[in-house]
Amino acid sequence: MTPAERQSVTGLILAGGRSARMNPADGDGRRDKALMSFRGRRLIDHVFERIAPQVGGVMISANRNHEQFKSFGVRVVSDAIGEFAGPLAGLHAGLSASRRPYLIAVPCDSPFFPEDLVERMFDALESTGTQVAVAMSGEQPHPVFALTRRTVLAHLTDFLKGGGRKIDAWYDSLSTVQVDFNDDALFGNINTPEELEAFETGAPPPPRAPKPRFRREAPPAADPADVVVEIAAAPAPEPTDLQSLVSCVDGYDPEALPVARANEVIRRFVRPITGTEQVAVRDALGRVLARDIVSPINVPAHDNSAMDGWAVRGSDLAADAEVVLTEIGAALAGREFAGKVSRGECVRITTGAVMPHGCDTVIPLELVRAEGTRIRIPAGQEAGANRRLAGEDLARGRAAVSAGRIMRPAELGLVASLGIPEVQVMRRLRVAFFSTGDELKSVGETLAEGEVYDSNRYTLFGMLRRLGVDLLDMGVVRDDPAALEAAFRTAAASADAVITSGGVSVGEADHTKAIMRKLGDVVFWKIAMRPGRPMAFGRIAEGDKDAYLFGLPGNPVAVMVTFYHFVRAALLHMAGAAETELPLLKVKSLEAMRKKPGRTEYQRGILSQQGGELAVRVTGAQGSGILRSMSEANCFVVLGHDQGSVKAGDLVDVMLFDGLA
Repeated sequence: MTPAERQSVTGLILAGGRSARMNPADGDGRRDKALMSFRGRRLIDHVFERIAPQVGGVMISANRNHEQFKSFGVRVVSDAIGEFAGPLAGLHAGLSASRRPYLIAVPCDSPFFPEDLVERMFDALESTGTQVAVAMSGEQPHPVFALTRRTVLAHLTDFLKGGGRKIDAWYDSLSTVQVDFNDDALFGNINTPEELEAFETGAPPPPRAPKPRFRREAPPAADPADVVVEIAAAPAPEPTDLQSLVSCVDGYDPEALPVARANEVIRRFVRPITGTEQVAVRDALGRVLARDIVSPINVPAHDNSAMDGWAVRGSDLAADAEVVLTEIGAALAGREFAGKVSRGECVRITTGAVMPHGCDTVIPLELVRAEGTRIRIPAGQEAGANRRLAGEDLARGRAAVSAGRIMRPAELGLVASLGIPEVQVMRRLRVAFFSTGDELKSVGETLAEGEVYDSNRYTLFGMLRRLGVDLLDMGVVRDDPAALEAAFRTAAASADAVITSGGVSVGEADHTKAIMRKLGDVVFWKIAMRPGRPMAFGRIAEGDKDAYLFGLPGNPVAVMVTFYHFVRAALLHMAGAAETELPLLKVKSLEAMRKKPGRTEYQRGILSQQGGELAVRVTGAQGSGILRSMSEANCFVVLGHDQGSVKAGDLVDVMLFDGLA
């Protein structure tokens, strides 16, 4: 398994169950099994340590105790379906949140699984072209250990919406390959206190009834005992050509394609780049991290104080009486106390200072009455309070920053705090862009009658520059077949993606569309949106090079809207970023907005504080050629496909401009 293949897989630890069998006297399982102690550490610590080196990044599916799971520094997701709907609900949550093309699920209670689990499952999945790989050991299936393609998400969503909950039944509806590891012990899991004790002491675990193998539905005349079969590895590869892909999309209509469907096609078609480079930490700002950054140290390195006060022994405190201790020295940040604290003694301590030997509690300054070296501590203080444990923020050997993260100032500081001077990042994406049209003039030229200045290249330049890509500005290309073909061939040979503006609308010169069709696999859409209806998408080639193509409308506002709502996320996905979606805020509309269901509308709005709460109003005229409406706005008001008109005071979705990158 190559490093790039490993980076394409997200590891999902399933920790969202009730743990009812582990807590027989506590039916709702308030004590999470994943957090129970096993061989000196939590169960999930063992599982995390085993899966992390095998994948590009880790997520945890959990329905409670998120703060404890967040100690790993990875994303924690909850089921979208309530009532603890089982491993399929956890798998659904993971597939929904992950942006890598593959996801492998492992349970939180199986700390012994193979160290080459992902590699062997990945090889089987790719060699058969199936949708799911499931672990086996001889005749015994282990269905929770499954590697899936992210493309099964829609299928799983429909299965769950239909009330499906059985993991075997879902696998039975897909093309599945079973991977035999020939060793049951590798997949031993801990479900009961008796099993936990047995594994802890090395005693044989209690016997269990064997799980059935996968079954297909029996024909009416057949004996069910005769239909126990191994699921065939029927190939079902993701389509590699665009025309085949769109034929598989439900409700596909190029004459009225919803925004969500267009984005589904784009996301399924584009593939991330694989090149990486090593850069200094400061040069990593805005770059996509290619490898997990694993902490070489504990953070903090030692138990230390969370505040100014006195370090004491918790055993010296009293629940119902004041305690008087003797101060024997001071511990300062950067200068620890060298002595040992005995019974009845304490040490003055500052925030961040190493806890003195023998002390486990810090009493805040404001609670203490000091009389020289006599320190009076009121009753009821809690042992262990105000102490930060070594490795509490980040334990040595755990991922500090996951691959796919765009490096922000906070990540630079975090990496620097670990003493790491360089990081591995994805190479910069290369994007070529140009405008088409005989009526366009570049800035600085004199306008003739009917001509206009080309503003689209400047807005595209700004939006692309904020993404941190390498740019190839190819200027204005005339509506001439030879000139257009030469421009497209140059762009395809030089870039990972090509963005054009103009030439894709009905009634415009056909040269641009004809050249796109000639050079590649391209579709032309009328998106059910306003503004930005016409759009082309696909892939064009020149020799052995190819590039993804985004043909945007010619109207200035439509260029910006289609870029932000289609192109931006696709480019980030190509660049290897794990998070590509923009958040929406629910805010009050200050005015009515007319809207017909059946299309998505993007009004330009001004978000502001009104009476202590956020509210939005539109900027005025919303024509797709009025670039001033974008300049005056600080957000999009997003009116969904099925949404109707909005009344003043209604809540609407808002997407902020500031921070779009």
